[in-house]
Amino acid sequence: MKKTELPKLTPPEFEIMDAVWRTGEVTATEILNAVNTNKSRKLKRTTIQVQVTRLEEKGWLAHRADGNKFLFSATVPRREASAAIVRDVSDRVFGGSCVELVKSLFTSSDISPEEIRKLREFIDHYEE
Repeated sequence: MKKTELPKLTPPEFEIMDAVWRTGEVTATEILNAVNTNKSRKLKRTTIQVQVTRLEEKGWLAHRADGNKFLFSATVPRREASAAIVRDVSDRVFGGSCVELVKSLFTSSDISPEEIRKLREFIDHYEE
């Protein structure tokens, strides 16, 4: 199975992956702390452990032992996972049209002039 063909992430799984991508190699406790930051309802360690086990089974995470603790790391870089998620949304919601996807970003959110400038620069560079 190619990495981009991994099972889709649920919102709680994505939160865990976000913590791993931001930090690199992390313990379950570090994931718990990252996920619980700025939340009114705190998750328990057992909940995180179950989710981490599922993410390993799905192929999103791998671990290595370091003494008496496990260190978890992503098997797929954030950029690759993000591209797969965007392709999926583009296919399912916009019939595979990149133009419609980008148009929806402009009509559904407040895009600053600075972001528009950066998009123009990206497109100009991409066309070269």
